[in-house]
Amino acid sequence: MRKQVIRSLYRKELLDILRGKKTILMMIVIPLILYPLIFVGSMLLASSVLTASTSRSYRVGFEGLSDTDAMEAFFESHKEAHHYSFIYYRPDTPEDHEKLLRDKKIDAYLTESVSENRPSYHIVYLASETESKTAADMLRDILMDYRDELRDRAIAEAGLDAEELLNPILFEYEDKSTREESAGYFVGMIIPFLLITSILMGAVYPAIDTTAGEKERGTLETLLTLPVKNLELIIAKFLATSTVAVSAALLNILSMLLLGIFMADSMLNIGSSGMDLASFIPAAFITLLCVMVFAMFAAAVCLTACIFARSFKEAQNMTTPVLLVFMIGGMAGMIPQLKLTPVTALIPVANVSLLIGEIFRFHFEISQILMVLVSNLAYTGIAVVLMTRFFSSENILFGDASSGMKLLESRKDMKKGQIPGIGDVVLLFSMLLLVMLFAGSSAVLHFGLFGVALQQLLMLGLTLFYAWYIRSDGRKLFKLKAPRPAAVGAGLLCWLGLYLICQVWGTFITELFPSISMENTEALVSLWKGQSIWFLILVIALLPAVCEELIFRGFLLAALEKRFRPAAAVILCGSFFALYHMSLLQFLVLLPLGLFFSYIAWKEGSIWPGVIFHFLNNLSAVLLQENRKAIADSLPSVAGDVPTVYGQLLLLFTGIVLFAGGTVLLHIGKAGKKA
Repeated sequence: MRKQVIRSLYRKELLDILRGKKTILMMIVIPLILYPLIFVGSMLLASSVLTASTSRSYRVGFEGLSDTDAMEAFFESHKEAHHYSFIYYRPDTPEDHEKLLRDKKIDAYLTESVSENRPSYHIVYLASETESKTAADMLRDILMDYRDELRDRAIAEAGLDAEELLNPILFEYEDKSTREESAGYFVGMIIPFLLITSILMGAVYPAIDTTAGEKERGTLETLLTLPVKNLELIIAKFLATSTVAVSAALLNILSMLLLGIFMADSMLNIGSSGMDLASFIPAAFITLLCVMVFAMFAAAVCLTACIFARSFKEAQNMTTPVLLVFMIGGMAGMIPQLKLTPVTALIPVANVSLLIGEIFRFHFEISQILMVLVSNLAYTGIAVVLMTRFFSSENILFGDASSGMKLLESRKDMKKGQIPGIGDVVLLFSMLLLVMLFAGSSAVLHFGLFGVALQQLLMLGLTLFYAWYIRSDGRKLFKLKAPRPAAVGAGLLCWLGLYLICQVWGTFITELFPSISMENTEALVSLWKGQSIWFLILVIALLPAVCEELIFRGFLLAALEKRFRPAAAVILCGSFFALYHMSLLQFLVLLPLGLFFSYIAWKEGSIWPGVIFHFLNNLSAVLLQENRKAIADSLPSVAGDVPTVYGQLLLLFTGIVLFAGGTVLLHIGKAGKKA
């Protein structure tokens, strides 16, 4: 790479970005003007609403009370303590108080009845009306005073001490947290979300402008004719977008700092409370470092997403899921039970949110900080590599509408036998995620293991409908041709070896990260109780093998093969399959299997080997679970509660030999496809 060329391109990209009014708006107007207005304005509005709600007079009525005058006198004598103001509605003739309430002539009224030989008062109001709800709360407060006074009077008449009787023990809170720790706890919950959101907003529009914007303006073709390398061009775009994102983040930090000083000085009076603000300097420095690293990651992700868009509007649509994912990750710091661990330190977005929260609470380790920073730099590097690959593909840069969402087109205008594009994958898998999280979870909750089957069938049905609607060739899309018997036999050896390797790998992962949750697996196993073995094989082994292979090695792999090189398509397909199981442990363990299933489906052009091996993999899990005790007793060194090192090494060696032998046999004879 030539530094002078990158420097010139960087200046050019930065000037183009800063010419856009939207970028200036997102960088300057929102952080420096809008955020303070929102915070201060909302607090002032809330204060004024609260003051107005308690300062105005509320019209209340009494209906059917045994002594209306005494009750009104009690209300008058106690309303000052609560700063309430009442206007008592006492008509000359009996009236329907409910009608008065509906007509808004009174805000609430009080009625009396007898229940268990005691007076029972009913506060009648309209929950749909703010004034009526407020008046009802005021009546409740004074009635509680009335109850306490009657109770204390009765206790005193019995010759007892009300305080000792009602409060036989005394207790109080003693907070050992320092003022700095208490303030840091609050700041650490709010600041990460605001910073992550603002960084992303600062990166989105420059990323759109330097990719889809140039496509729409027709200037990208001119850039590509210059005597510069694609890597130099994409690095310049990345650096320009990162610069804007970092600048936006710094302006947001400045805005939040000024707002914090204002709140501390004028509202919380922290300056006179003895709080040592200098103790937050290390936290602020580490936060600044995190912001700069995360801004580069956000810029890389946004650029990668926007490269596929053909227009500014389409790029905005494609960055919407990115915004949602980043916002959800940014809220990780607001979850009290979620802590920064060696596992969470590797989760993008969430790790930055958790780290900033921890450092403001003065709970952090240098190793955790390094893990978060290094992992984000690694993810940024991966995204830059992907950007470079995508930017080198003319099909991606100047492709036709095949990357869009065909579902949004009229079916009669679609070509028969077409393969779904990336837009179709995004849309379908977004719908599948919703089905899995909502409809599927509800089905499992109400129907147990039958719900698991229903979830699988719903997801498969949605995939088949999508393929039918866009008029795809089902046989070609889902790779339904028969595989070579020799390939199935060789693949069987590969799967068996990989299965043994994954068993050892899973044991190693659980030992290395004991905090990884097994709740999903345990919840599924709890549904097995009382079910026949044949039903378990059908629902747990066969049905997922067919449904998931059709979805991933069929629909998804076909779309990825059209857009990416075979190696990238296989890796992406296997990774999505592992992510689909929504568990970090299962992701790490299933990733090798997912890559193998994707590879053999691509190589043989058939989905059936993957279905067979997937079924065998799930079947082994069912049989092991149903016969766990017998297997552990027979092979304690391998399948016992604490497998020995010797047993694990034996499994690993056997697995490697079987996988290597199967791989050799798979490539002997006629190959399905060549990489």
